[in-house]
Order: sequence, then C-alpha cells, then structure tokens
Amino acid sequence: MKLRLAVLMAAVAALVPAGATASHAAVPQQDDIIRIPAGQTYCPDGYVCLFRDYNYQGGGYGFRSGTSIGFLGDIGFNDQMSSWANDSGQRYCWYFDAYYQGEVHDMLPGYRVNVTPRENDQASSLRPC
Repeated sequence: MKLRLAVLMAAVAALVPAGATASHAAVPQQDDIIRIPAGQTYCPDGYVCLFRDYNYQGGGYGFRSGTSIGFLGDIGFNDQMSSWANDSGQRYCWYFDAYYQGEVHDMLPGYRVNVTPRENDQASSLRPC
C-alpha cells in the first residue's frame, strides 16, 4: 500500500510544471469547465466563456463563476482565444502568460468582446480578479 501511494505521488509530481507551486498546479474540477461546441455562440448564465474565433464562433470553453485555470494548455486551449463573453456575474481577468503572468486584461461581467488583433490567440490563463 505504501509503495502504491509513493508511486502515485511521484506520478502526480511529474505532472506539475517545473517551478509551479501547489496553488498553481491545481486544475479545476471537470464540472467547473464546459466545452462549447462549434456553432454555439452563447455563453450560459454563471459562466465566463472563451471562443476560438471572432464573433463567438469556432467553439471553446466555459468556466463556472469562481473557476481559475493557471494554464489553458491543460485543456488544449493555450493561445487560442479570439473572443469572449462574461456571463459569470463577476469580473474576470485573462493573461498572456501561464499562471497569471504577463499582460492582464479585464473581462467585465455582462460584456461580449472580440479581442484586438494584437491580443488574438494570446490567452494562457484565466481567473477572477
């Protein structure tokens, strides 16, 4: 039993990026993130949504209010956002770099935004701010 636990702990440690602290390594619970299929252009109430293409097209992901994600690459969505909608009821921020580093951008509740060409495909992390 102790050997199994040690092997499991080693496997989990290998998944944490070098230099990341425990608070950065946490991936949200699966039910806190929803996949938005291509063709769906709305964001459900209580979620902030990132879309692959401009005008809320191309599919993407929705994050339940209060959810943070330190690296969008953990869900295969790093540097892919072109538009967003914030129907979470709270202010969010997205960042150019993983783990809430680099340039930061506000996402006010109730807004739907196509990002600027310079910001296109730059989002790497997201959290309430």
